Amino acid sequence: MNRIRIVQTCLDRSARKMYVEIGVELGLCFARIRAGTKIAVDPNLRIPQWRRRLSERRAAASHYVAAESDEFFQRHAPVLCPSGIDVAFIDGLHTWEQALRDVDHALAHLGDGGVIVLHDCNPRNRVIAEPAPSYWAFKKAHPWRVRWSGDVWKAIVHLRSTRPDLEVAVLDCDYGVGLVRRGKPETTLGYSMEAVRRMDYEELRKDRERLLNLRRPDYLLRFLRSRCPRPDAAGHR
Repeated sequence: MNRIRIVQTCLDRSARKMYVEIGVELGLCFARIRAGTKIAVDPNLRIPQWRRRLSERRAAASHYVAAESDEFFQRHAPVLCPSGIDVAFIDGLHTWEQALRDVDHALAHLGDGGVIVLHDCNPRNRVIAEPAPSYWAFKKAHPWRVRWSGDVWKAIVHLRSTRPDLEVAVLDCDYGVGLVRRGKPETTLGYSMEAVRRMDYEELRKDRERLLNLRRPDYLLRFLRSRCPRPDAAGHR
């Protein structure tokens, strides 16, 4: 299972199918998603025209916003998502601070039963988990590397430590796919913001199952089943 299948499964169980993707760039994931409305957000949108056409066959309406995610949520989301977001996929700047901001912003615009999906929450080695201010800064330090997950995993630890109103888990596939939704968590952590800031990859390596609430991919259906409204609930949220 990968992030595309996970996002699509979440959308297929929603009523209105309003989808927002943060960190689109070339649109490799965005083009493959089927939804009622799709919104692509990236300050450096570079989706080829042929891929846009492919993508638009899979949606009733598509919007492209060339902006950083903070600006999108402040200026554009209230207009484009007046009834709330069903699925937000966050795969932008791979720093835990930005991932947290994106989650907070998405929660403010999330519809009932909505799900936030985050990519790169379970890096498998120290190099791809290395903190950096941007992908290009990481590539400058490691020119032979293509994959970079950064320290997004810390956002999961922080959410599990400070948000008793959220269900948070990470599926053990595709570099770790995080799931966030409103609800009572099964388990929580007790780390402060400063403790999370001081954490390094070695702590993740030793205790990733507990820190991330790491689950098998088939946990997805159990996660969605808990409070997901039926597709026939459109207009009654």
